[in-house]
Amino acid sequence: MKHQRHHGFVLVTSLIFLIVLSMLGVMALRSSLFEERMASNDRDLSLAREYAELALRDAERDILGLRFDGTSCVSAAINCTAERPAGTRPPPGGDNFWSDASVATNISMTDGGLTSELARQGVYNSESSTACGMPVWSGADWNDGNNARQCAGTIGDAVPTIPYGTFTDAPFNGPAGAVRPRYLIEVFTSPELTGQDNFKLFFRITAVGFGRTQGATGRTSVTLQSVFSPN
Repeated sequence: MKHQRHHGFVLVTSLIFLIVLSMLGVMALRSSLFEERMASNDRDLSLAREYAELALRDAERDILGLRFDGTSCVSAAINCTAERPAGTRPPPGGDNFWSDASVATNISMTDGGLTSELARQGVYNSESSTACGMPVWSGADWNDGNNARQCAGTIGDAVPTIPYGTFTDAPFNGPAGAVRPRYLIEVFTSPELTGQDNFKLFFRITAVGFGRTQGATGRTSVTLQSVFSPN
C-alpha cells in the first residue's frame, strides 16, 4: 500500500514539473517573439530615418539646382528629367542669385503649387502654415497611406510633397517594397525667421522617410527637419 502511494506521489510531482516546464517554455517563446518584433521595429525605424536623411540632402540639392552628382541642372549641357522653372534656381556661377529680394516670391507659393504643374510644387512661403490652419507639413500628402492628413484654413486640401530624386535624378536603391522618401520646403526671409533686417533666405526642409511596415494609419515613418541657408 505504501509502495503504491509512493508511485502516486511521483506521478503527481512529475505532472507538476511538466506543467511548470511547459509554462516556462511558453514564456520563453513569447519573450523571444517580443524581442524579435522589437528588433524588427528598430530596423524599420532605422531604415526610415536613413531615408529621411537622404531626402534632406536631396532637398538641399533641389534648392541649389543641382543634380545628385553635383552638376547643375540649370545648364544647357545637362538634361535633367524634371526641372524647376527658369529663374527660380541659381545658374552656374550665379553667386549673386540669392541677394535678389524677389527670389523668395519667385520660388515659393502659399499652397505649395497644389493646382500647378510639378515644377512649381512642394515649395511654400511664410504664409503657408496660416493658410493651412496648421503646420504645413501636418496637412501635406506624404503618400504613406494616411488619407486623414490635409490642410484646413483657406487651402482645405492635402498639399503636395516631392519624392526623392524628382529634381536631382538621384537613384533610389531601396529593397523590394521600399517607398521613396519625400520632402517639402518652406522659404523664409531673415526678417520673417530671425527678426533681423537683412536680406538672407532660409529654407526649412521637412523630410519623411518610410519603413516597410504598413499599418492602419499608414506606413512606419520618421520625420526630420533642418534649416538650410545658401547665402
